[in-house]
Amino acid sequence: MTVSKLTPALILTLTSPAVMASGFALIEQSASGQGLSYAGAAASAEDASVMWFNPAGLTEVAGSQAVAGMHVLLPSNDFTNSDSRIEGVMPLSGNDNAATNGLVPNLYWKGQYGDYALGFGLNVPYGQKLEYADDWAGRYQSIETDLKSVNLNANIARKLNDHTSIGFGVNAQYVTLNMSQKIFTGGADGEAEIEADSWGYGYNLGLLTQVSPSTKVGMSYRSEIIQNAKGEVDYNGLAPGQTLKSDVTLPATAMFAVTHDLNEHITLLADATWTGWSAYDELVIEFANGSRSETNQNFKDSMRYALGMIYDYSDDWRFRTGVAFDETPVPNAESRSSRTPDSNKTWVSVGFNYQVTPSVSLDAGYSHLFADKARINKHETLSPSGLDNYLVGEYETHVDIVSLQMVWNY
Repeated sequence: MTVSKLTPALILTLTSPAVMASGFALIEQSASGQGLSYAGAAASAEDASVMWFNPAGLTEVAGSQAVAGMHVLLPSNDFTNSDSRIEGVMPLSGNDNAATNGLVPNLYWKGQYGDYALGFGLNVPYGQKLEYADDWAGRYQSIETDLKSVNLNANIARKLNDHTSIGFGVNAQYVTLNMSQKIFTGGADGEAEIEADSWGYGYNLGLLTQVSPSTKVGMSYRSEIIQNAKGEVDYNGLAPGQTLKSDVTLPATAMFAVTHDLNEHITLLADATWTGWSAYDELVIEFANGSRSETNQNFKDSMRYALGMIYDYSDDWRFRTGVAFDETPVPNAESRSSRTPDSNKTWVSVGFNYQVTPSVSLDAGYSHLFADKARINKHETLSPSGLDNYLVGEYETHVDIVSLQMVWNY
């Protein structure tokens, strides 16, 4: 076996340490939604950020509007080693907390052209950074994972009648990935690093209907996006670098949401969201020298459930709260990767809206995420030695998220 056949988990998994939604996705696309744990997001059109969750909701936003938001992600991701080793050679030691703080921006614009509501959004659907110490127990499986993405989303919506609206959007999504890991040589460790990027394209659509004077139902769908990624691998002097390519399918999502006005002050919200992570299952890497590598990611489809409440205190103040359960697509300890140490998460959120002037308002939201402890027992075959490497231990994760946004009606 040669160095050029390094484990595919290094080359292009397009995974990330983002633990804010299932797998490696980011749901942080609206500060108004953050205070609700994103409950009812496909049926609640408080501002133009609704276009990410349901483009049909744009018909509920009056006139023209601009929204600018920022989310501060403060994760902790403690790994405790138990029995990591290179089989028959040596035990591996070293605990670590590889989580890094992150910023996630959102920009949205809504306009009107005759009977049509128009929208454009710029946001970050995937991304974060995970960086372990060079001497941690899993250094031969991962050191750095740095994934960035930008999604450009143009939408159009219109009312079919007084009760029902439909919407449609197209997406252009760019991803860039930098990854590294140590290489076991029997002497001084080597290191491999990769850089890869890709553009992918997809669509989104939605339906919003008023089923009673006090109840709305929203349904939406976001398509899969296939990223035909290309890049290079550098072995830092151990072997010549080379180019690589891989087709990676990022999952589709479908959301069903309900809002109900309990009285003139209180609105209740709920939703269920399906993510088709099983499409991100088998990873095939093709190298310039003609070699090929395959691995099964073992991801399963996952569900997210959320409940929330909005309390209209006055003309100037609106308060929000919500809870959610986010199911991980990672099925077991053997499938869990140190690049995606994901587990089930429970959200608890609070937030508010303040009307600063007749045309400008501010939203703030805070969430704390409690993650289940995540066992890992990951086996990989080391290149070029062919030795068996086991990363065995447990992750303990929690996340704080602070979100702010300004809404301008003009």
